[in-house]
Amino acid sequence: MIKSTSLSGKIFDGLNILFLLFMALITLYPFWHVLVGSIMPYEESIKSSLHFFPGKVSFEAYEYVFSKDTIVKSLLVSLFVTAAGTLYQLLITAITAYPLIKQDLPGRSAIFLFIIFTMFFGGGLIPYYLLIKSLGMVNSLAVMIIPAAISTYNMIVLKTFFQNIPIELEESAKMDGAGYMRIFFQIILPLSVPSLVTIGLFIAVGQWNNWYVPMLFLNDKDLWPLAIVLRDILINNNMELTRGGSFVSKEFMLGDTIKNAVVMVSVVPIIIVYPFIQKHFVKGVMIGSIKS
Repeated sequence: MIKSTSLSGKIFDGLNILFLLFMALITLYPFWHVLVGSIMPYEESIKSSLHFFPGKVSFEAYEYVFSKDTIVKSLLVSLFVTAAGTLYQLLITAITAYPLIKQDLPGRSAIFLFIIFTMFFGGGLIPYYLLIKSLGMVNSLAVMIIPAAISTYNMIVLKTFFQNIPIELEESAKMDGAGYMRIFFQIILPLSVPSLVTIGLFIAVGQWNNWYVPMLFLNDKDLWPLAIVLRDILINNNMELTRGGSFVSKEFMLGDTIKNAVVMVSVVPIIIVYPFIQKHFVKGVMIGSIKS
């Protein structure tokens, strides 16, 4: 970072720092508010709507949340769907993007235009539901993984990244007798790790936060992911998530702290992933979006 030596430059740098600190505060405070609200006793939380620091710390809400099979099951479902869906979509996206960079692919332009067409037009909700029903994926976790096989936007980003890989690497591999599959898995994919990690993060966040698809197709609450359980608690205010009883009975007074605890449980896992892929994230976005 280049520091200014003139008075006007120092004033400008100081104002920039103050502005960024202010933006950081208003960005992080909602997260901090939920965190504090989840570890604050109910009696203290009702005294004020703004909480900066808890006077007392209580983990009763977390103990209550993790004592419920519904929350634990939904968390495991979300972890499985996110992991399986991310790997599946990455593979399908890469397999689709790689052939489209080949100039000698028959019908290459028509195929690409057909894929682009899906970004702007869809069949509608009712035909989509009938299709999923005819495929037997209603009340199945497959409905959250298989239909969302590919994102056109992600495919375009990955295709652009593949085009930046020197063609000489493929030609050299072909001279050594390597076929397209070996080139793809042993050369193209290893060189595309930054872009794959970036797209994988986009997919994982979308899978983790997906509540609309399970709301449409999953009637069995044992198959619900954490996102729709959280939606059911926060939006519908429906606490009856355990069989044979209410989610909140005599513990009704813990309602707000339980909501905050569930929000934290749903947010923290996806936040933990980011530091491990941060070094690839910026590089993947820039290289995958700009063709030299």
